[in-house]
Amino acid sequence: ILGISSFTIQGIQGALFQLINFTIVAGGIFILIGFLHHRTGSTELVSLGGVAKTMPLLASFFFIFGLAGMGVPGTNGFVAENLIIISTLETHTGAGIAALIGIVLGAAYFLSIYQNAFLGPIRNDVVAEAMDLRKRELVIAIIFIVLIMLGGIFPSIILDITLSSSEAWISLLGK
Repeated sequence: ILGISSFTIQGIQGALFQLINFTIVAGGIFILIGFLHHRTGSTELVSLGGVAKTMPLLASFFFIFGLAGMGVPGTNGFVAENLIIISTLETHTGAGIAALIGIVLGAAYFLSIYQNAFLGPIRNDVVAEAMDLRKRELVIAIIFIVLIMLGGIFPSIILDITLSSSEAWISLLGK
């Protein structure tokens, strides 16, 4: 919404890019939560603890998805958030600053959840006996990681596609 409300090509492209990113990151996280639920019978992450000790691959992929969600450079989330924040700061400075604060709070929340669920002592016997990702699950997770990295390293793939529609929308709004 911030990117669109900036009424700039950059902001609209960022918003469209973020829609794609959210689909990839949320899809990846939901799949990993499904794998975790299959092994532990629970989706309550904070009640598990120590998941990284018995399922290091699952924990690593979850962390990478979280980094993409936070908009860390090299991930698809960085490009979109950067476009949205820059365009919003230029057009609505207060909203841009609020968005930056929201990004920091979101990152702190994710890191807190990750620390409680994946790091530290194992708090659940089911976690202690759980197996890490199987080969087919690993392939699925890798596909999501490749999409995250492609968007971060080669953002022009998406930006070139969204440019003409963003320009058309801006020209229609300008009339």
